[in-house]
Amino acid sequence: MKTTNTACLLLSSMMWSGISMAAFNDTGTEYSNATTKSYVWNEALEPIELVNSILCFTAQFNMTEFANSGPYLVLADEGACFDDSEDGSTGQSSGASNTPSYLKAVANVTRESDSSPLIANVWIPEMGTGSDEQAIRFKAVITEGASDSDPFGQFTFNFDFFDNFSDLTALGGGEVLTVDSVEGSIGFTLYESSQHGASTYTQSASVVMSSDRSDGIALTSSDNGGAYALSFSSSNVLLQNASDFSSLPYKSGDNTGTCLSRTAFDSSVNRYDLFNASTGAQIDVNSGFPIRYASANDANYDSYGYIGYWGLWSEVEGAVTNGETVVKDDGGVQTPYTVVTAPGRLIKNTVKTLSLSDARGVSFSYWDNSVFSDSSFDQWVVSYMTASQDSVGSDGFYKTGKLSWGQNGPTITAFGPTQIVLSSNESLYMYSEQLGGEVKYLQGKTSLTYYEQSFVNGSETGSGELLNGGSVTLYCYDNCPIGTLAIGDLGTWSGPFETNGVQRQFTFSTSGGNALTLVSVNSSEPVRYDASLTQNDINSTPHSWGVRSGPMVTSTVTNSYDIYDPSIVTEYYVWETGLQNWNQLTAITDGSGDVVSFEKPIQFAYTHADANDRSGNAGNFAGQTFLVNYGGNGDFWGIPYSQTDERYTPEFSLADGVLMGASNEYVIKAREIEQSMQSATGQCSALTLSDPAVAVPTSVTGSADIGTMPIVEGDPSVIAGVTQ
Repeated sequence: MKTTNTACLLLSSMMWSGISMAAFNDTGTEYSNATTKSYVWNEALEPIELVNSILCFTAQFNMTEFANSGPYLVLADEGACFDDSEDGSTGQSSGASNTPSYLKAVANVTRESDSSPLIANVWIPEMGTGSDEQAIRFKAVITEGASDSDPFGQFTFNFDFFDNFSDLTALGGGEVLTVDSVEGSIGFTLYESSQHGASTYTQSASVVMSSDRSDGIALTSSDNGGAYALSFSSSNVLLQNASDFSSLPYKSGDNTGTCLSRTAFDSSVNRYDLFNASTGAQIDVNSGFPIRYASANDANYDSYGYIGYWGLWSEVEGAVTNGETVVKDDGGVQTPYTVVTAPGRLIKNTVKTLSLSDARGVSFSYWDNSVFSDSSFDQWVVSYMTASQDSVGSDGFYKTGKLSWGQNGPTITAFGPTQIVLSSNESLYMYSEQLGGEVKYLQGKTSLTYYEQSFVNGSETGSGELLNGGSVTLYCYDNCPIGTLAIGDLGTWSGPFETNGVQRQFTFSTSGGNALTLVSVNSSEPVRYDASLTQNDINSTPHSWGVRSGPMVTSTVTNSYDIYDPSIVTEYYVWETGLQNWNQLTAITDGSGDVVSFEKPIQFAYTHADANDRSGNAGNFAGQTFLVNYGGNGDFWGIPYSQTDERYTPEFSLADGVLMGASNEYVIKAREIEQSMQSATGQCSALTLSDPAVAVPTSVTGSADIGTMPIVEGDPSVIAGVTQ
């Protein structure tokens, strides 16, 4: 019985765009064998994205493998199926943690015989965060598997939301039913209602189409987007929108609407994989592994987490502390490790340069005292402008906007342009998402500098490595931190730092009372926030996100401003500290006391071009440089995104087969493509809008009353879709 393909088919079967299969070099390589999932997005389909996300999520449970095996434990990757696009990170620190965040769930799958329905009961005790956190129970009854004639199969799917499983305060629920009452047709209906405080949110849909999916009718509705009616053929889609179903124009005999194509699409790639450009083998990144820890800090390792390059994730935030033992389970063999934490992170920066002639068009962010004193905006938007091309008085960096972060993302208010005037040998500190983070410009130079970054975690003790001797002395000349930071030191931008231009020394060691912590030689204090401070204490300061030192080097320089001259300093270190997990270090040591090393994401500079663009036209991004990263398993980032309403889409997409890396050692291929239908004005005259053969539901007919969640001892049977 096929069950795991249903998630992809719910959306794509109605407006399917095909699967891209592009070969690279020889037939049979991992590159040529890798498939690309394509799906179509349209605002009318938003109500049924929930269905797609839930089924994607539950596909990670590998249910058919565990039929009649009793309850089993699953750690599922929520982020792989549910998109959280409200990340308001401004890049003022090393960024929020990229550590995988798993959800614990218990599943029990039963089936009386090969011809009987597959019944799946699932309990998810905690899903979401903060005020949105809830417990979920769902029940799926699958009576017929997916087939060529019915790609949905036949199933009922009920789900209920609760505050938690202790008091079962109802927060709503929903139901998905496949259509089996209309001969020669397939489809499904959806109804969901959920409670958020005093507000109730509902969405519903009915989709009925011919069994070959060549034509059909659909109605969808959500409290956010209103109501939509769709009629589609093999070539086109006719679309209407109104505030509710009764107001749709076709209800009054008006058949006009927006005509879209089912054969011509604009494509946006959301996930990519990298392959070896010579062999076509997929590139893997060993970035971490799952662990177990004792929730009561005893020898009973009953809870789950993940440790890796980005730090540690645990079921309960903050549950694993410094010195605690965690275990890695390999087929029942438990290997213990000791958790090591530090109040900050030492970050290695390898200097890269970008000529000013190529900086035009790159967006920069900039902070100064005026940002902190004016609460109406959060950062300056800065552009490099030239007298010949931008009608400004002289070449330089200009403030061009005020950016404010809100609940729905950033808003930019035009400003100036006003030039940022620099004194002789003065440095300009900026941030650019496009260039991977911090950017510095030394007055008078013809290029700016940006950096490839990696975390120092104490494992760098090999021959010739930074910590080969157990410790290192670092020399600082600019923005040198004073030591332990009290609330009085955080009230101004300059408060945490010593006078610029004066050399200060710091030590960083793998052992001792301040292991893996930067210590000021001048004050003999560890560089950290005072242990008594809370996030509420610092929220109104310029350093609520944390503090970063200026660059530190392993040997002295002649002049303080040489630190920013890439011909003199090609590698340096900065110390970041704060109260959040993203600006602190968490590592583990093995039985010999050695810090376990994980692979950092692959990082390299990439310059975009028409030939590399999926559309063949790079537009304003032609010739621009981006610092991109690959963390394995489709996780590729560094391409800028833009926001429309609450949706984020990439500014451009890369074509399959583009060579990448410093030596063209990689080749890239799309793993997941979102397609939007192009306009087809005048081509929908043969389409007629009407009510679907199955009415849109206004309530649920079943329930997910599956009883109390079973207690499951032992290790998870499935982690992120991989059977253990």
